[in-house]
Amino acid sequence: MSYSPRLETALKFILQDPSIPTSAERPTSPFIIAARFLKNNAPHLFEIREMGFESENPMDRWLWDLLA
Repeated sequence: MSYSPRLETALKFILQDPSIPTSAERPTSPFIIAARFLKNNAPHLFEIREMGFESENPMDRWLWDLLA
């Protein structure tokens, strides 16, 4: 999956933090925790535009909507 460069960098940075719980049973949990943190604290990292604009990043939009 390809997210906008700033969002991808921020997610990778946060996921390196050892305080984020990991679980073999739920491997997506750390990613969702990091994404929710970014949505609440740094929403500007998501490259979302109004529908119809070419600069919209569909994966950023998908993640944003998933976390709603």
